[in-house]
Amino acid sequence: MDSERLGVWLYLEGAVYMLTREQLQRLYRYSFCLTADRGRAEDLLQTSLEKWLRCGKALEYSHAYIRKIIRNQFVDECRRLNRVAFEPIDEHGPVLLDETSLEALHIQHRLIEQVFELLNAAEREVLYLWAVDGYTAGEIGEVLEQARGTVLSRLHRIKQKVAEVSLGRDWLKEASS
Repeated sequence: MDSERLGVWLYLEGAVYMLTREQLQRLYRYSFCLTADRGRAEDLLQTSLEKWLRCGKALEYSHAYIRKIIRNQFVDECRRLNRVAFEPIDEHGPVLLDETSLEALHIQHRLIEQVFELLNAAEREVLYLWAVDGYTAGEIGEVLEQARGTVLSRLHRIKQKVAEVSLGRDWLKEASS
């Protein structure tokens, strides 16, 4: 097999490392989830991989570790640019009790795009970890170092936004009939 198909070679200061295309794609999707912009996602991923390579430890691929580097780099960039990408959570707000209820909604490609545009970075991250990586609210809370209730609250707000967009589409269909 051709090495191009197997993975991507990373070179830094004379050392050579390889990530599979699948590993790199998962990391890119996570970066895109945070930034909602292809160019910024590529820059974020490159900067984060450079940090990972420069860490000086024996380098062994760890998706969770590199994802944490990506998240920290993103938060640092937002702070540096005075972008507040994470809004405060009302700890006493409504909580989504049934985590699977979001699955019951029939979501089409365009609906996903519309919802994605409405979500802030924190909500996109929770949605990514829940829908793509398959984490539970408790696991997401551990990864993000947040209370489970905070994660459930974000999932609830995501569900509300999906419902609002979905209802808006239904109304438009009825009005055009």
